[in-house]
Amino acid sequence: MACVHCRPSRAISVKGDGWTNWLSDCRDVLPGIPDGSISLVLSDPPYGSGGNSMAARLQPSSAKYQSSDALKKYPEIDGDSMLPEAWAALMNQVLRELFRVTAPGGSLLLFCDWRSMNGLLTAAGAARWFLRSVVPWDKGRRSRPMPNGFRNQSELILWAVKPGKLSRPQTVYLDGVFSIPNSGPRYHMTPKPVALLKELLRLAPPGSHVLDPFAGSGPVGVACVELGLTYTGCESVREYHAVACERLAATANARTAAAHVATDAVGRSAR
Repeated sequence: MACVHCRPSRAISVKGDGWTNWLSDCRDVLPGIPDGSISLVLSDPPYGSGGNSMAARLQPSSAKYQSSDALKKYPEIDGDSMLPEAWAALMNQVLRELFRVTAPGGSLLLFCDWRSMNGLLTAAGAARWFLRSVVPWDKGRRSRPMPNGFRNQSELILWAVKPGKLSRPQTVYLDGVFSIPNSGPRYHMTPKPVALLKELLRLAPPGSHVLDPFAGSGPVGVACVELGLTYTGCESVREYHAVACERLAATANARTAAAHVATDAVGRSAR
């Protein structure tokens, strides 16, 4: 990895109330994040899979994750169509940096599928993360059916922890399986619902700093802003970065407006 001082011109940040979103490969941004400053990493990295053969894995993400008759075509996912060795090198490099920037006791939550799970487990373990569990997410019956087989109804969430203890005001207990439909407006080829992300973010103590190195259209950031958590995201695809910034700004504005309404209501009731 090149020296951090050689990289700033390659990364552009957009900032708002409680959030920062970088237009950049996360490997250009992570070296500038201080050691132990992140309480939780929550991200949906490129799976580097999408097929059982090498030719299928190297297809564009639009060919793997969208039907040919889809009304809307989304930008390709950066890092998804890679040789296994290149994908493993990317994950190894990123997971080592994520370990450094995460506070002791902080958690790592990464979405994956059954093809990419073993590679992520290996990379996370090599980066010294303490592997805790793999949590299933039931997406509901709107997911793609498979002829003469099983519906693509579930994805997985890898949970790992940096050794140590993270200060938190109270103990939280999360479900071991999440059944939350993947519904609502679509901004990305492989969206994750904000409702699910808000549940996962219960692992982050109130007011803490959350990092998403593969931000996509910004659903993790939207969930963080709604919960009052500080958010930093990185996205290398310009179109997705722009959509994420619009969503983050709109969510922050709505939260501020709601706070003003609540304050005015309290003031009126006190008079």
